[in-house]
Amino acid sequence: MRITNQLMNFNNVYNYQKNSNSLYKSHQAFSTGLKINYAYEGSGIYVDAARLEYESNLLKQVESTTLKATEFSKNSDKALNDFVLKLTEFKTKLIQAANDIHDVTSRNAIANDLEGIKQNLIDIANTTINGQYLFSGTALDTMPIDDLGNYNGNAESIKAVIGTNQTSNYNINGQSLFLGSDNDYKKVITTNVNLVNNYNKFANPDEPIKYVGLGDDLRDLIGTNYRSEEFNKANPPKEDDFTKDAVKDQPTTFFLQGRKPDGSTFSTKVTMTPDSSIQSLLDNIGYALGNDKEGKNPLVQVALNNSGQIEITDIRNGNQMMELHLFGLTPQQSTEKYKVGEYEINIDPQTSGNYKITTTKDANGNITEITAVNNNNNQTYTINLSNTNQLQVNNQVVQNIGNPPFTLDLNDLGNNGIDATDFTAFNPNNADQVREMSSTKVRDKDGSWVDVSDLTDLETIEENVKNGKVYLTEFIKSDFKDTLGVKNDATDYNKLQFAQKDNILTGSVSQVVKGKNTFATDATKLKDVAGAGLQDNPDSNMTMHIKSKNGKYYQVKIDFSDPLSASVPKATQLTITETNADGTPIIPPGGFTPVPVYQGNIMLGKYNEATKTTDGVVTQADDISYKQLNDIVAMVAAGNLPDDRVGNTVAKNLSDQNLFPNVAINNANDLKTRLKTNVNDPATEAIIDQAVDAAGLTFPVTNKQEAIGKVKDLIINNADYATARFEAYNKAVDGANASVNVELNYRGQMQITDKSATVSNIEISIFETFSADKPEFGKEANSTVAGSLFNFNANNMISIDEPSVDIFKDLDAMIAAVRDGSYRGNPDGTNARTTGIQGALKRIDHIQDHVNKLHTQIGSYTNVLESSSSRASMLYVNVESIKNDVIGADLGESMLIYKQYLTQFEAMLQTSSMISKISLLNYM
Repeated sequence: MRITNQLMNFNNVYNYQKNSNSLYKSHQAFSTGLKINYAYEGSGIYVDAARLEYESNLLKQVESTTLKATEFSKNSDKALNDFVLKLTEFKTKLIQAANDIHDVTSRNAIANDLEGIKQNLIDIANTTINGQYLFSGTALDTMPIDDLGNYNGNAESIKAVIGTNQTSNYNINGQSLFLGSDNDYKKVITTNVNLVNNYNKFANPDEPIKYVGLGDDLRDLIGTNYRSEEFNKANPPKEDDFTKDAVKDQPTTFFLQGRKPDGSTFSTKVTMTPDSSIQSLLDNIGYALGNDKEGKNPLVQVALNNSGQIEITDIRNGNQMMELHLFGLTPQQSTEKYKVGEYEINIDPQTSGNYKITTTKDANGNITEITAVNNNNNQTYTINLSNTNQLQVNNQVVQNIGNPPFTLDLNDLGNNGIDATDFTAFNPNNADQVREMSSTKVRDKDGSWVDVSDLTDLETIEENVKNGKVYLTEFIKSDFKDTLGVKNDATDYNKLQFAQKDNILTGSVSQVVKGKNTFATDATKLKDVAGAGLQDNPDSNMTMHIKSKNGKYYQVKIDFSDPLSASVPKATQLTITETNADGTPIIPPGGFTPVPVYQGNIMLGKYNEATKTTDGVVTQADDISYKQLNDIVAMVAAGNLPDDRVGNTVAKNLSDQNLFPNVAINNANDLKTRLKTNVNDPATEAIIDQAVDAAGLTFPVTNKQEAIGKVKDLIINNADYATARFEAYNKAVDGANASVNVELNYRGQMQITDKSATVSNIEISIFETFSADKPEFGKEANSTVAGSLFNFNANNMISIDEPSVDIFKDLDAMIAAVRDGSYRGNPDGTNARTTGIQGALKRIDHIQDHVNKLHTQIGSYTNVLESSSSRASMLYVNVESIKNDVIGADLGESMLIYKQYLTQFEAMLQTSSMISKISLLNYM
């Protein structure tokens, strides 16, 4: 082979580059300590090194994060430890207050101490570290508890990353701490009226007051109240008058309303004889709430405490649905008396059963007229006052009548005309006359002469209580007001005004979701809370009496089943009517019926993706939310009602039977014309025409209600018609929300805030209106019917304990009980619905346990974080070691390789130099 200079030069350059590269790599490995510096130098090493670098950085971040989180959780742990100690101190003071040895001064001193401890607890709750509040959830810059004990934070947890796809909480949010719930606790409710042994009080007047026990009977409870005060005054009672045999014909009927543990509502009547034991009464209460009469699988436990108060415990842990209202009615030997003006009239019981007697009253509740109708011949007698305030019967003044009180045999009015002889003198001190004029019957709703056990509605019951015809056994007394603003009676259940404080009105009853036992929110559907299906009974409704902030009175009624609707499910109907202060509707001059200021449907906006607009939709009963209910309340309370003349006119025409007299509707044009009366809106008139044509009616129409119902369903569900109604409806809602805010608070209670006043003028009560087809109570002496679907404010049994807590509001109630000296429920205290100091002791135990659980929880968080930090630190060292093995260069080995490559490089240079000097002349 021929060797030329060009070939030698090429080889020299190649060897130079190769050795230079090897020398560079070995030098880089030695100087950087890395096997490779670029990915192309070794892709396998690079991938492993990058992964290990990521894990190393993550572990370093975890170590840093957990260190900070651990400090936060340790601070929370310390704060909760202080909180527990203060709660223990609070409980010690409560136990001290429970000793019945304190006068007003010492009780106030203890209450002041408790107030100071509560303030310390608020301070602990508001602990801040490095500018961050420990117990406000993720709202770290928001002070969690204000001066009134309200929580202002959120329910969110702060999480620390402790690994890949791994997080750990490191805070206790205030929602869980101060307002949380414990599913291992039961709901316990109590009455607040002490049941006194009235018979022992009568038979042994010198003995201290004795409360009834389980072995006592109803005769012991009722005592001398089988006879009226008037009767006992004229006929001084003797023990023989009240033997069980003597009063056997005067059974007591107990009226119970409430909600069972499963969330269903009920109204129950239980009639019991005087010899029935108190234990049997407790058993019947348990049966009403769902207990099996054979004792299998009880749902509730009913007991009597040593103060004569009934306590009921829900057997199931975590359940907070149960509520109950009850009272007893015992027929009294008493006269049936009415007072018209200054004229007191006692009706002779010998013939009073032949008549239905009803009364008319003025706005102050005074009787202005008595109407008696003979059951046999419908002969009617109207007793009232003449223009000169003289007593008159059927507009005939009774001359020379003498001085009241009187007795009246109604049959005498039909004998030989009406004169003064029909009204004879009544002497309430004449024992014989009082006995003869007394009976145990009462008047029912239509004025019939019936037994107490036949009564079916609270309004009539209250009337008989006020008339002294029955003895009322009270179990629960509250300080609410009825719809007329009068302090409620023990018979009142839920037809009561919301409690007001300044510009805020709040309902007393929490809306609880059935099956979940969580408090309802604005987004919750009404059906999820209702005591039965909203359309199970066609007469089911929700009625409201609202006084607006402008001073006007309204009745709002939501019919969950529109009686005209022919669709399945039926449409709902919303009617708003202006009323007088007493709730009676305002009838326009010349009219015979009230004219609603709004009559239509509950509307909802639904975004139309195609048109990019909001369409109006009629809301079905099962889709109505509390937000929509709140909007209705806000509209009326603000006095900002929908301005919808067209919608009101159409609704009026559809429901106005005067448009359809007792003749057949012969053709479609006739029906269209009548339904378009006074509408005066071409678009709506066209919709009415379309609905009539599409209803598929056969003329002449015989079933008018069914026909009109079909047409109505088509009209209200027409997209254009519904959208027009929604726009007016939504405008009213938006306007109302500017001045009145209505929402469900954190405990599911409806709360109305009047933004325009410091002391609101608004009044509101929400209840159900009952009818013949849906009575308040059954007709039979022992019966059960469906109860009110909803309760928003109720004179129900008071909660001693329940799964949910509201720590600072609970502490306030405990302090008030100490200050009042209420050892148990005390309806005469500052707060009629207190459970007293005994209830407070049970509640404080629950609160302590609740806080201890969360204290333990934050401790577990701290342990997790500390172990995560230690693990991250250890793993970081291990990963760094592995990473060094993967990518790290051995410095000694690198030095030797470098020396080797350097020697080779120098040898290569020397060889190249020597070869370059060789020429042919050297061999010649």
